Amino acid sequence: MPRTQAERRAATVNALLDATLRSLVEVGLAATTTRGVAQRAGVSQGAQQHHFPTKALLVDATIIRLMEGFVAGLRAASITGDTPRQRLHRLLDQLWEIHNRPEIAVVHEVFTVARTDAETARLLAATLTTVHDDIVALAAELMPTYAAAPGFRDVMLTTLAAIRATAQTAAVPGTCGAVPRWESMRGVLARAFEPCE
Repeated sequence: MPRTQAERRAATVNALLDATLRSLVEVGLAATTTRGVAQRAGVSQGAQQHHFPTKALLVDATIIRLMEGFVAGLRAASITGDTPRQRLHRLLDQLWEIHNRPEIAVVHEVFTVARTDAETARLLAATLTTVHDDIVALAAELMPTYAAAPGFRDVMLTTLAAIRATAQTAAVPGTCGAVPRWESMRGVLARAFEPCE
């Protein structure tokens, strides 16, 4: 049976987003072009421009899908434990694992571009805010007693920032002495939640 127009559109969009992510991981943001993405996706440049008129919109859609995938993965992960502290440690481990995946380098690169590119900054800020809200909400579901305490959101956002910055630094070859071991860092981050107990 032939595919519907909506199915063809979804397949084209998925192919473009997959191709964009592959390009960003393999050659980086600066070398990724809309023409190259269209070629990788096996679609015409016109189809690419129809769905994503600018490179910034194409990259943003890719980052949104990537980050939504990370949040969905967190939700699907088996983050269990008898106590909020056990669930916190498992959540922190999952966040650390996500921030050390090869695809996260793409997000770091977009952060750098957003510093000087207003459109990228606007798009990234909206995506990042949504993702952080989702992660804070998930943490609140996992640890309602912690979430009820004043300052919980700030502690979670600080935790996310610390994990992101540490993972980004650790990704640079030769920097292992410049960042803490994860086990030590996890303990420090977990202690930040103690006032929430």
